[in-house]
Amino acid sequence: MIHAHVSVYSANCPDGVNLRDVQLQRHPSSRAMRLVDDSTRFLLVSLPKQVDIRVLRSTLLEWVHEGVEINSIRYRFCGFTESQVKAGKLMFFREDEAWSVERLLASFGDLPSVYLKSGYGKYAARLGLSFSSTVESLDIPQRLTLQIPELTAPDGSLHSDGCGMIRDSFAAQLCAKHDLPSDTTVFQIRRGGIKGLLVRYPDDKFDTLCGARAGLDVAPLVAYRPSMLKYDGGPTVLEINNVNSLPAAARLNVQLMVLLLTLGIPSTVFQRLLQDQLDLIGCILTDRTKALMYIRGELDAAAEDTLAQGLYNMLLAGQDMTEPTVRQRLQRFQRIQYESLRKKMNFRVQDSCYVFGVVDEEGVLSPDEVYINLPSRSGVLVRDVVVARIPSYHPGDIRKLRAVDHPELRHHRNCIVFPSTAPHSIPDTMSSGDLDGDKYFLTWDPSLLPLAEATPLNRAPAGTSSASRPRQLSDMPSDAVQTFMQLKFNALMGQMANEWSRQVENTPQLANAPYPLQLVPLIEAALDLMKSGEDFARLGARFREVKARHPGIVTPGFVSPIQRLRDMIPHTDLSESANNLSVDRCDLALIRREENPARWNDFLAEAREVLPRFNKDLSEAIKLDDTTRERDPDSHRNLDESPNEASRVKQEYQRRYFGGGCTKEEQCEQRLRASAWYYYGYLQKKEAFAWLGERYLNEIKACEYLRKFMRSIR
Repeated sequence: MIHAHVSVYSANCPDGVNLRDVQLQRHPSSRAMRLVDDSTRFLLVSLPKQVDIRVLRSTLLEWVHEGVEINSIRYRFCGFTESQVKAGKLMFFREDEAWSVERLLASFGDLPSVYLKSGYGKYAARLGLSFSSTVESLDIPQRLTLQIPELTAPDGSLHSDGCGMIRDSFAAQLCAKHDLPSDTTVFQIRRGGIKGLLVRYPDDKFDTLCGARAGLDVAPLVAYRPSMLKYDGGPTVLEINNVNSLPAAARLNVQLMVLLLTLGIPSTVFQRLLQDQLDLIGCILTDRTKALMYIRGELDAAAEDTLAQGLYNMLLAGQDMTEPTVRQRLQRFQRIQYESLRKKMNFRVQDSCYVFGVVDEEGVLSPDEVYINLPSRSGVLVRDVVVARIPSYHPGDIRKLRAVDHPELRHHRNCIVFPSTAPHSIPDTMSSGDLDGDKYFLTWDPSLLPLAEATPLNRAPAGTSSASRPRQLSDMPSDAVQTFMQLKFNALMGQMANEWSRQVENTPQLANAPYPLQLVPLIEAALDLMKSGEDFARLGARFREVKARHPGIVTPGFVSPIQRLRDMIPHTDLSESANNLSVDRCDLALIRREENPARWNDFLAEAREVLPRFNKDLSEAIKLDDTTRERDPDSHRNLDESPNEASRVKQEYQRRYFGGGCTKEEQCEQRLRASAWYYYGYLQKKEAFAWLGERYLNEIKACEYLRKFMRSIR
């Protein structure tokens, strides 16, 4: 689903006091940014990980009361969301007569009640409903919604936690409005204080499952549960966060590998899976079909990746794999894949996917059964499957369940349906999972099926914070500072997770060793700190106590099976290879001078004028990116992530000179310009300039590729 982007201001605070690097940046559109008339009212301030705590606390106390001033414009403190505090960011808002911070927050719904009941952490989490990336959809007045009871297990756990229903005829309207596949069946939504999943049901079945309609003037369009209602009020427009779709092959991460190894899956299984992926990566430079298949898998599994998308388009258009820039990018992509594989240790499992979890409303599944229908892949699965949730740290989080076929459930597609008949909620046994948008790892690869399960961890019901004294709304600013200082960058959780990862590789018992097992409840408590309000200092003290009782013990002669996998991956140099561009290495098929020599020469002259400006702008952008990276090494953590400013410069020149055209003549002009600039860029050994017209160079090559193909079949 395509999410819109808007512009907001951003700034850095490298010393914990002074703001710098103020600039506009693209940001996913959200409810909050659509409500106000100008998204640039918002300012996101990023703080560094390494800064004096006392200085930062003093600065934050000043900011929450007085705001910040930039270029004589004052921005008031607006808060932070759960994802923002983990990234070390705060939000500010520029007020005027029309919009104040108070009016903005009031428009979201009854958030103050969340703070008064549960504290600032849960308030920040609920504030996130209005700042998460969503697509605005159709309005649903209150009279067209219906609250329905939870499906509850005998022990009180919720089978239906976060999961509601949507009428088929209304879902069809959403699909038509947003150009979604007509068979979309699961919608991850927000509506005021409601969040979770709406699962599509035929109208008659929807009415039956929702109960009698006596006394209602009109039939409801959606049905939600109490677990989906996070607070009252707020806009009634439905917002779509995500939908289910044909799932790609999933990646098996290192945590799941450790847990599966702990359950007895032989290490040779993972060695085979890894070798298959290494063989595929090794073919990237020479085999177009395999390269396209591998890169397509990356695009299916990942968020926006400009390098992979560009390469995919080049290869699909038929660009020669020996063309200097194409080969250079393929080499870079290959190096990144090796390095990413070594660092993350996550590789593809063909017979697997990530899917939304939903509940069996009709109660036809037995306690250990699930229903899985993947129409464009395996169809309806009837076999044993492994199901897990990310992140998982306990062997009991890996569930072996039986996938079955039930005609009553055939309308469910591209999701996993969990039973509502189990003595305890099945999703809850997988690291406290629920159905409000969690995606579950699912595999039907027989080699990954353990012979037996471990007993799931007995988790106490999630508690809520209890204040030592009644909270007052006047306490919110100071509580915001305290919450931010404790939870910024998710530091405690990171320390615990890293300790678990180190320790499971030190012993043949892997995740069943006493120390890792004792870390699991602490890790899960840290994961939920924002919402639970558990005492941060007490949890940190418990972690230090457990750590002190288990000094690092290494089993003599033991080599972790994960390390053996790492050792299989070739080491690579991530530095860029030498620039071998020269005009005599151009792809002659892209030089289209003969189509219109006079016009082509005009564009060649234009290239001579534009190149110096482009080089200057790009050089300055690269310097700015380098400075940002030096100041905050985490700002470009992803190896395949392009520096923001350099990308922005390229995109601006592409927009200005290769923005497209409506007529055939205009498009022909763009292709001629792309051809001339390509030639001149290689003449000057400037790859970035040569490929600014990449879209049109791909068109030229695709046409030439098609002509060759047509000649070959005559």
